[in-house]
Amino acid sequence: MQPRSKTLLFILFSFLLGAVGGLVVGKTYYGRTNKPRPSREDIRKEFSERLQLDARQRAAVDSLLEFHRSKFGEMRKRYSERFKAQRDTLRWDTRKVLFPEQNKLYDEFIREMDEREGRERGRRNRD
Repeated sequence: MQPRSKTLLFILFSFLLGAVGGLVVGKTYYGRTNKPRPSREDIRKEFSERLQLDARQRAAVDSLLEFHRSKFGEMRKRYSERFKAQRDTLRWDTRKVLFPEQNKLYDEFIREMDEREGRERGRRNRD
């Protein structure tokens, strides 16, 4: 076999081996994220069944969950507002040390980060 043919076969074999390895790793480590996240109702049902709650207890727990869910929502909103304020302060402080041409690049970087955050938020809200 000629050296050129051996080299070509080696490259082809390496590519195939890498593809197979990638598939195995992908299925092993990343395949688990495809499970749908359980809904609130699914969690309530499992909770009720595992603790063997009667109808009165289920109603009381449902009431408690709804009440506290609104409280958690309020906390999440306050936290989000504080987080965004702190992030904006960091961004303005960072701008102070950059040159004008770097600030243009920084604007692009921030835009990309905000878009990525929006996509992640959308994905989490769908789950």
